[in-house]
Amino acid sequence: MNSFFIYREPFEKVCHCYSQSEKPTAITSLTALNGCKGFVIAPFHCDDNNKLFLLNGQTGSTTTLPLDGSKGFEAIPDWQDEIILAGETASLREIYHKDFFRFHKELACNTFRKLVLARSIVEQKDENASPRNIFLRACEKYPRSYIALFYTEETGMWLVASPEILLCGDANGYHTMALAGTMKYEGKDMHWSTKNQEEQKLVADYIRTCLQPLATEITESKPYTTRAAHLAHLRTDFTFQLKDTQRLGTFLTAFHPTPAVCGMPKKETQEFILHNEQLNRSYYSGFSGLLGDNGVAKLYVTLRCMHLSRSTCRLYAGGGLLKESIEENEWQETESKLDTMRLLLRLDKAY
Repeated sequence: MNSFFIYREPFEKVCHCYSQSEKPTAITSLTALNGCKGFVIAPFHCDDNNKLFLLNGQTGSTTTLPLDGSKGFEAIPDWQDEIILAGETASLREIYHKDFFRFHKELACNTFRKLVLARSIVEQKDENASPRNIFLRACEKYPRSYIALFYTEETGMWLVASPEILLCGDANGYHTMALAGTMKYEGKDMHWSTKNQEEQKLVADYIRTCLQPLATEITESKPYTTRAAHLAHLRTDFTFQLKDTQRLGTFLTAFHPTPAVCGMPKKETQEFILHNEQLNRSYYSGFSGLLGDNGVAKLYVTLRCMHLSRSTCRLYAGGGLLKESIEENEWQETESKLDTMRLLLRLDKAY
């Protein structure tokens, strides 16, 4: 099967499909992306088991397709070979409880300011929920999100419906965001708890600090409520000029992972997560998208995502923890985020 990458940016009426017959290029580090062009599939953390790949083959071709599914989607298989999805040895709630206790203990001791705790579940999907149908349904139901479906033999097949920009723009200017805090959407005039406001402030502070040595003409919006499907988040927008648009890999090395998916301080919290979270995040909370000519970047954080196989899918979700966090509230937040993906597997259910 050819490797492919299909995406639709927020509010677009068409999608873009790229495919190639060659194997993707394995990239050793984010810095090695400097000067590269192609479609990036990056994990939460690069290692021997979770590699960064670039689709940039000589046989690659890109087409633009309508979202009515009438043509051009024949290259997407109806199913993929079954993924080995091992059953959990304990209940999902018990696993989360143990992880939460371990993470929160460090926050209570002020070892870290913030930690993001992730979890995953395995869900059965409807027989007619093909990758093509799931992608088109995601485009229909989540117009505000970046929707992507990609496959390589090395990564397997993933679907993403992300509300979070990592880096978008070109040599004329770039855009990123601080996105944190989660509630059920109830309109633009929602009241945000002190915990949610503090969580979002940590992300905004981190982005501001990261941008200072790498960018000029930095502008920052005030935090505001933004909608992502049935959920709401606090968001701050940043626009800027990069000092060197040919070294996007260097920028991404400094930037990824942000506290929205990792914690504060970055290096120490990432190491803690890798050694203490009972989950291999794989490509969840990494990023994906396009690197093009003249510094073009269309990169989004891999959130609200699933790893697809013939009859089952593994869904991922996470939430930011502070010392004020309450376990049941955080569990329910992950349940709400998982619902974004669950809906796409049940084609007979209305949104």
